[in-house]
Amino acid sequence: MSIDAFFRRLVWLGLVAGLLLTACGAPSGPTVAGSPTMSNPQTPPSPGAGDTSGTAPAPDDAIARVGEEFILRRDFDRLYLPGADVQNLIDQMIDVELVVQAALAEGATVDEATIDSQVEQLRLAQAGGDEAQFLAFLQSNNIADEEELRRLLRRDFLIEQMLLKHTMAEQVRARHILVAATPEEAESRKATAEAILAELQSGADFAALARARSDDPGSAAQGGDLEWAPRGVYVQPFEDAIFSMQPGELRLVQTDFGWHIIEVTEGPEVRSFTDRALLETQAGQNAFSTTFLPWVAELRNLAEAAGKIEILVDVATLTQQ
Repeated sequence: MSIDAFFRRLVWLGLVAGLLLTACGAPSGPTVAGSPTMSNPQTPPSPGAGDTSGTAPAPDDAIARVGEEFILRRDFDRLYLPGADVQNLIDQMIDVELVVQAALAEGATVDEATIDSQVEQLRLAQAGGDEAQFLAFLQSNNIADEEELRRLLRRDFLIEQMLLKHTMAEQVRARHILVAATPEEAESRKATAEAILAELQSGADFAALARARSDDPGSAAQGGDLEWAPRGVYVQPFEDAIFSMQPGELRLVQTDFGWHIIEVTEGPEVRSFTDRALLETQAGQNAFSTTFLPWVAELRNLAEAAGKIEILVDVATLTQQ
């Protein structure tokens, strides 16, 4: 597993920056996680972050200021790819910092057990547990040491929470019991589905029936629960049904997979995403473009209006050797 493959499982410069680049029409960009500009990513910024009079002196390699934090040259060098738009990359890095600061202001926290697990996965995959080899691997990818790696991972953890929280769409939560049938088998299997529906209408426990009789093994183990999902995830007849049903309503619906006994348990309602996998669907990308990107743009507008963003160098010099 390469470091690119590892970090592509994380958020900002894997999924999110890729979407940002697509949205902006820019070429493919960096694949390594965001910059470790904060000395303690679990400590919220002070209320006076927009007041530069109390800001600590800029580090020698600082290229931009975002509130009381700085974007560093070494972080730019790690992320820059030859031929990429320099200003576009700096803007992305500023947006990353704004999202991290918003996460802290909103009370987001980091699960250190998850960070420990991610570090160990990478250590074993790249170095077989050997510490010297692991450090050499990190440095070959412009990451100074394990602590810098942990800061990168903590930032991604915070950003993922914001990505889910501020990507919103109309969603519904439903559960189903599938009686599998090809189109040719549909009529012969309908009676079985109708019998299950009748049991439910007579008061049978939906989750118990799903675990015992559903032909969808993934959801059957969860009592038929499909969790929250937006439009565009399910096949059309199923989607049409769940977005027109009321909570508690039961309905028998046919799709190419067979017969579904469906119950909507919550919604429909506009809400945040809870499953990162949904962000990789077309529906998730649409919601990202229409809700998350405007939220980031508003963070940027507010920060600029408050004088929290300052470019400290001539950007044209950043790619000069």
